[in-house]
Amino acid sequence: MEFEFWGVRGSVAAAGSRTSRYGGNTTCLEVDTPDGVFIFDAGTGIRGLGGRLQDRGIAQCRLFFTHIHWDHIQGLPFFTPMYDPDFKVELYSVPQVTGARALEETLRAQMNAPTFPVPWDYLQAQRSFHDIPEDGAEFDETRIEWCELTHPNGVVAFRIESGSHCIVFATDVEHPSEGADPRLVAFSRNADVLIYDAQYTPEEYATRKNFGHSTWEVGIEVANKAGVEQLFLTHHDPSHDDIFLDELQSTVERARPGTLLTHEGLRVRL
Repeated sequence: MEFEFWGVRGSVAAAGSRTSRYGGNTTCLEVDTPDGVFIFDAGTGIRGLGGRLQDRGIAQCRLFFTHIHWDHIQGLPFFTPMYDPDFKVELYSVPQVTGARALEETLRAQMNAPTFPVPWDYLQAQRSFHDIPEDGAEFDETRIEWCELTHPNGVVAFRIESGSHCIVFATDVEHPSEGADPRLVAFSRNADVLIYDAQYTPEEYATRKNFGHSTWEVGIEVANKAGVEQLFLTHHDPSHDDIFLDELQSTVERARPGTLLTHEGLRVRL
């Protein structure tokens, strides 16, 4: 199993020379298993992934949504495989947060005039929408489970298991006042990898409670309590430039050796 980060920003894309090393695109994660390509969220990072899939001759993918806030869906109209009639894309969401019907309506609405020139019905890819059952979804050797967490309008974390490996993707998560969310600790138990929302520093979080995001300190707490092997911190605030993130990387490395801040193009093989 391999995974690659195509977008690591939260809230809004942040392009420019000050963010070029970590990247300015919003959330998109690619996970490759023997059962094919699984994509998590369709932020602006999915645009680059679309070109890579076409270069590799990939003819289908499965796209999972943690939730449907703008920064997690706005790249889909620029995902070039969506315009290919030979491409098949299955779109998955959790009914308790965003059912298949609501997901399709939202993706369609963001392409409506006058805010976008190309309507949803112009897309030619073979599309199908699916609700993920409460007990998860099976794809031969790959299993994907979900856990509802705290975020305005709702969000889910995903646990991706294939063979002997396991990744937990928990973006846009706010922790309870006492620290690590026990639901996420249980959900992440013994995972190889936890990818966690650390948009704010602890100091910033003090003035941003109820915004729906977390901190690196709580990410480390979750990873330690759950027995996670490696922690990746993502969903970087658009105001955090490369220099700021370099300093933060040094801080989190001292706090939990091996912890990494994500950057676009970071690819990991388990």
